[in-house]
Amino acid sequence: MPTLEQDLAHLNFEYLMLARECARSNPMEAAWRFGVDRKQIEVIAEFSVEKIRELSGIARAVITLIPINTPQNVSLAAHAALLTTAKSTNLSC
Repeated sequence: MPTLEQDLAHLNFEYLMLARECARSNPMEAAWRFGVDRKQIEVIAEFSVEKIRELSGIARAVITLIPINTPQNVSLAAHAALLTTAKSTNLSC
């Protein structure tokens, strides 16, 4: 049975692989989807599989979870999109 550390490492690996592929194919989309700035996208795009494996094993989650509590009469999807948009305005492109 996998331990919590193994589960986190697996999730981190998959997440970082997705981020790297998105950063390589569409940097602007990667910045929006993963909530990171242009310089971070450039770094992520250059990650090797070995580097991703190393980073994924840090036993901490690299995934950022969105808040579950939303304002009244606003869907979770709309709230998440607004949070991401507000965060993205701080990008230095």
